[in-house]
Amino acid sequence: MSDLFVPAASAHPAPRFARHIVIADGQLLCRGDVFLHVQPVAAPVVSSHYLGELAGESCGVHLLSHRVEVPGCEWCNLRSLLGRVDEIHFALAGRALQVVNWDRDHRFCGRCGRETEYHASDRARICPGCQLAVYPRISPCVIMLVTRGEECLLARHAHHRHSLYTALAGFIEPGENAEQALRREVQEEVGLEVGESRYIGSQSWPFPGQLMLGYLAQWRAGEVQPDGDEIAEADWYHYSELPEIPPPQTLSGQLIRTFAAAISKAGKQ
Repeated sequence: MSDLFVPAASAHPAPRFARHIVIADGQLLCRGDVFLHVQPVAAPVVSSHYLGELAGESCGVHLLSHRVEVPGCEWCNLRSLLGRVDEIHFALAGRALQVVNWDRDHRFCGRCGRETEYHASDRARICPGCQLAVYPRISPCVIMLVTRGEECLLARHAHHRHSLYTALAGFIEPGENAEQALRREVQEEVGLEVGESRYIGSQSWPFPGQLMLGYLAQWRAGEVQPDGDEIAEADWYHYSELPEIPPPQTLSGQLIRTFAAAISKAGKQ
């Protein structure tokens, strides 16, 4: 049986869980690299949610009111699992965290203030007064690697604790399509104008709830001028002399490696 994850077609009614994910204070209860447990933890549970089936076994997440000590386990943040677990398990952990965050943040209606209720089948909270329906929120973003011949533009973000050099990224604003957001973000962050862009792929990025749309974009004009606010430094790097970049599990890392592999292959033909 494969490890394919099949999302829940409906949130309710939830089956009896075969695998349990436990979250408290924004962290997952892990035993080494494993965050899926055979038994639930004996602790105060605020809410539980059915997520879907992993390898034919039902998975659910439990939000605890506070962290508890469990022998042989430790509490880990989601980012620490990046690269330690495979893509399917990382996505499942991200889904679990996003679901409990949505549930916690929308217990009261943002329009009239009444306490919300669960939808009969959908993953949604409904206000019984004004009927406002709130589903888990996903924020679309663009992430783009700007290229110039055999070089690509890599940046170090001012607010990131690590020293990785990565592709540019930004949120899509109301009324924009992805390509418009791409051009605007590149102009705002490093002062460059880009021309043709090519869509590469997407990735759920649960920090806290983004959908990243990845592009390769060709430089058209301008000199690199980091904005100094979001971007601490940025420069052109030859594909064969890259600085420390994000791991291949990230869309940024995939964009950079896709570009480098394509240029390298073209040079050998």
